[in-house]
Amino acid sequence: MKRLFFLLTLLPALSSAQDRGELVFNQACSRCHQAQQPTERPKASLFATRDAVGPAMSQVRQKMDLDQLRAWVKAPYRINRKTACDTRLLAPEDTDALMSFLATVTVPTPPPRRQLLKDQVEQRESEHAAQRKAEEKAKSQSTNQGKK
Repeated sequence: MKRLFFLLTLLPALSSAQDRGELVFNQACSRCHQAQQPTERPKASLFATRDAVGPAMSQVRQKMDLDQLRAWVKAPYRINRKTACDTRLLAPEDTDALMSFLATVTVPTPPPRRQLLKDQVEQRESEHAAQRKAEEKAKSQSTNQGKK
């Protein structure tokens, strides 16, 4: 019961940290990035919508872990001198809030089931090929030893 009470007292703090991270993302990153990869292209309207310049953060999270992303946010020019990403105005506590927001919002999506199955089949085929090769090598060695 004490643990439950303790967890319930943390919920407002966690939600406010999430809100702060979202606010930091919207202020610093949303000009060029989207949090999630859009599933479909927005329909044309009278009011032009600008496409994001940078990749969606869900795509970035598939390539980088949080430590690499934190290093990027601290000094993007050290990693890529040609970047237009400017994070110099982010305070250290803003960086922490941003990382917690990106960790919860942009969880890398698992590959589609079809891709997982294809990878499993390829892995099994390569294992069987290696096993057959080893058996053939063992057979050829045993027949070569008998010919001497």
